[in-house]
Parts: sequence; structure tokens; C-alpha cells
Amino acid sequence: MESPSKRKGSVTFDLPPPQEEEELLSPCTHTIDIHAQSVPDTMLVALFDRDREIKELVEHNKSFFLSLKSFLNDKWPRFENTLYVPRSQMSDIEWITRISKALKPVPPLLEKFKELVGYLGEDDSQGKYEEEEEEGQPKVELARIRDRLDRLSREAYPQFYINCEQAMSKNEYDAFIHTLFHTAEIDDATWEKKIREQLKPWQNILEQLEEIVAYEIDE
Repeated sequence: MESPSKRKGSVTFDLPPPQEEEELLSPCTHTIDIHAQSVPDTMLVALFDRDREIKELVEHNKSFFLSLKSFLNDKWPRFENTLYVPRSQMSDIEWITRISKALKPVPPLLEKFKELVGYLGEDDSQGKYEEEEEEGQPKVELARIRDRLDRLSREAYPQFYINCEQAMSKNEYDAFIHTLFHTAEIDDATWEKKIREQLKPWQNILEQLEEIVAYEIDE
């Protein structure tokens, strides 16, 4: 096992604090030079610095994102985790696909979100990606987190454990926690198989765990 490394900060679940609105600047009368930037083929939203600019969008569209938070309810932390992930860790097509899945039940909110981020893709290409993802995208290898289980602490991801407690009986929850943290004697393949079997009735919780592990093992 690797020696424990200093954990990085987990993704925040809080909306950015309110900021005072700035007055619009008066139109300039002098000439302004505009320098165009080339857009990569993989870029599907009009945000060059996606994780920074999405925070600015949240700040300036608070009522809309509060509506999203209200609709998503206990799924909001997971959604927010996806929302702020850097492009270097998640491509635009995967990013918009995950967000589209979360907002699929409310098309008006999804369309408004796409409008805000300047979505440049087409819905049929997104559907194509979803089919490919369902057919054969490799799962996150949960066992890769075993040498740094301290990163899965309740302090780091309180909402995940709350979701587990709400979905499972006490015995099911205790058994899951025991497998997760107290079974160093079994090999990685057996450990991962057992975790997946225990979470089989709660696919949403398994997906949350996969996202957490994917985030934590990405150095």
C-alpha cells in the first residue's frame, strides 16, 4: 500500500455567498480591439475556464440555481460536485450528459441551463454519447481508494453517509461501513465485488461513491 498522502479538499456543497450587483458601465466611444480565441472541437459550452466561469454564473443567476437546488433536493450535493469539476477532469460532453440526466424530468430547467452555459452541441450527439456510455464505459475501480480510505471520512462527505443511513436499515448500513473500512484482510477484487453487491439495491448511492472515489484518486 502507498503511504498515506495529504488529502485534498473535498468539493464544497454550498452556493457561493451573495455579492452586490455592480452598475453597468457606460458605453465606450473609443474603438476596442477584440481578439478572437479558437474553440477546440471538444469544447461544447461557451466557458473557456469552465469551473471558474460556472461559479460566476451561479453568483449572477442565484434564483435559477436555487430552483435547481430545490428540485434536486438531496441530489444537489452530487449535482454540485459535477457542476464545479474542472474540464481537465471531466470533458464537456460527459459534463453536459450528467447534468442533462439530472435535469431530464424538468426540460425547462435543462433548456435554461444550456442557454446559460452557451451549449454548442446537439442533443442527438449527446444521446449517442449516452448510448456508448451505457454500453461499455469502464466503471470506476473502487479498490483504488483502499490505500487512502481516510479520504472517505464522514467529515469529508457528510451528505453521502446521511444518504446511506436514510436508504438502508441499521444492519445494512453497519455491514456496508464494516466492508468499506474494516476488511483489510480480503483482496481488492473481493472487496470491490462485496461493496458493489451491498450497494446493488441503491444504484444512486453506488454512483455517488464512484464519483467520490474518481475525484479522490485523481491526483
